Amino acid sequence: MQRPLTPTGLKPIGLLSDIDGLRAMAVIAVVLFHLRITGLEGGYVGVDIFFVISGFLISGLLHTRIENQTFSFSDFYANRVRRLIPAVLATVIATTAASVVLLQPHMLKDFALSALASIFSGANIVFFLESGYWDSDSDLKPLLHMWSLGVEEQFYLFWPALLLVLAQLGKRHYLTGLTALFLASLAACVIYTPSDDAAAFYLLPFRVWQFCLGAMAVEVWRRYSLPLFSQQVLRATGLALCGIAIISFSAETQFPGWSALIPSLGAALVLVAADAREPSPWLSNPVARWFGKISYSLYLVHWPPIALYRAQTLHELDTMAQIGIGLLTLAMAVLLHYGVETRFYRRGHRATGWRGVPQIALVVSVAGGALLFSMYNNPGNYAAKKVVLTADAIEQYKTDRFRLVRRSCRIDKLDNPKLCPGILSSPILFIGNSHEPDAYNALWGAMGGESYSTFINFGSINGCGSLEIAGDWVRSQRKQCQQRLDALYQNIEAVHWRFVVYSALQHLSESRAPLIHMLNTIMTKNPNAELIVFNDYISTNIDCANIINQLGSSVPCGEEPYVEYFGGEPDGSEVFSEELAAITDYTVDKVALLCGSTSIGSCPTETSDGHPMFVDEHHLTWEFAQYLGEKIAAANPPWLPIMRSGDTH
Repeated sequence: MQRPLTPTGLKPIGLLSDIDGLRAMAVIAVVLFHLRITGLEGGYVGVDIFFVISGFLISGLLHTRIENQTFSFSDFYANRVRRLIPAVLATVIATTAASVVLLQPHMLKDFALSALASIFSGANIVFFLESGYWDSDSDLKPLLHMWSLGVEEQFYLFWPALLLVLAQLGKRHYLTGLTALFLASLAACVIYTPSDDAAAFYLLPFRVWQFCLGAMAVEVWRRYSLPLFSQQVLRATGLALCGIAIISFSAETQFPGWSALIPSLGAALVLVAADAREPSPWLSNPVARWFGKISYSLYLVHWPPIALYRAQTLHELDTMAQIGIGLLTLAMAVLLHYGVETRFYRRGHRATGWRGVPQIALVVSVAGGALLFSMYNNPGNYAAKKVVLTADAIEQYKTDRFRLVRRSCRIDKLDNPKLCPGILSSPILFIGNSHEPDAYNALWGAMGGESYSTFINFGSINGCGSLEIAGDWVRSQRKQCQQRLDALYQNIEAVHWRFVVYSALQHLSESRAPLIHMLNTIMTKNPNAELIVFNDYISTNIDCANIINQLGSSVPCGEEPYVEYFGGEPDGSEVFSEELAAITDYTVDKVALLCGSTSIGSCPTETSDGHPMFVDEHHLTWEFAQYLGEKIAAANPPWLPIMRSGDTH
């Protein structure tokens, strides 16, 4: 028995029940991953599976309508609004109401921006821009999961026009065009992941290949009827690939890159094997189909309760919280699906025009956007919580940390005598990761604010991506970082460095191998230079500002369960202890200088006049760095008078 063919001789896309099962697999993987269920550390790949499914369904729908000359841009976008926006608005409205009550003002400010972006399809861009240096704990962002909706909605903006152009070029060029775009986007994803994984993760150009993969899969599905055995083999292989990724991937997996191919190819194989006549018992059983049907609502509601719980309690999810939030999520998903999603959109029903739901959705979006914009600019007027540190105060602490390094001499500006007068006498090189400014600020304080013109900073390796050891140096795939690396290498011997100051979080850990390698080369080529190493202090597992505002004091920032690492108690990660010790001349032991003993309980978490040691998880505030500088000056180590005098030996 042959399947019915469309007028073009291709199979029509009907309601393939296996797709619901694949959706169920994807959304359950994501939800359980976010609930921190052991053994599912790779559950985040559920989003990648969703991207392939979207490419399959939307491309099949569009191509069929283009071929049948029934496609309308206006109707397509109106239907996308009907399908997606009502549930998004309901989620954002409910989450905003909860956030006003539960979030601190500075967190509400960030939330308002993410909510605004979620409504207008830009959440992925906002979270990309927030990723990196000052990115707050992602576990506390109630709408973080909306990044994937941003990617998908941006995909819808250009995809119909692209398919229309490709279809007009003919069937052969249609597939050729899809394949070319697939390869180009995949190549960009693979190339960028090692150097800029945030861009590769969040931004559409690096994700288009997954939608293309779905589009290519639907063309195979439409053109060929596979024997039952082939379907079963492809389906089993595809499910195995998805399962392997869900179970074996983790936060340590370099992602997306090549790794994303595993679940994406798996999803594509399952889709190619989909058959309405011979559905999979694993994917088309009533339970799987039901979860697949509510998958969109389940995805939308699952993350806000997790983030808000952690923001309120400052604790990880325990077993009871996992169960409670899991049940709450399921109840909210049912409410959203049947109360909102299906009320405004029904599968198989093709509405036309912008009247009704699309118009209302756009009006609500604009009104909600105006409210959220006001909340972003004045979070204190909306937040119910009264706090010690306001949003403005926290932002000021973050800004002040760079008051010196922003106008200081950087290694790639040495040829500018106005910026870098210190190059002529006793230059001092600062190098490290994001803690480089900590040492800079502390030594400026130790020297009483004098002679910092001799300070020359590398500029932190944090903007360098993954550094690769090459010979006696390192290289970066990021152009600006490589320029600084080249400038430093060229001036290792050309400049008579007096001191080299190394400051990095967990400065002896395995991840610091490139920095240790650079220091070895610098000190080998500069036998007269002396190396000063800043040891670690305290790191927390949640922003100290959040702890202060929730508990009313900075003291808990130095207590369990909030301490992630303490410099006075090595945890075994210090793999470069001997290698660094061999080239180190002096050590700035923060614990010895600041604390009464090696016990963390004796360590101050704020200055004598009440400024916190940090407002994020470990970067010293300007005030606390000055406090450390005063302690260094009081100790008067042998290198400090030399540094003050500008002695060149």
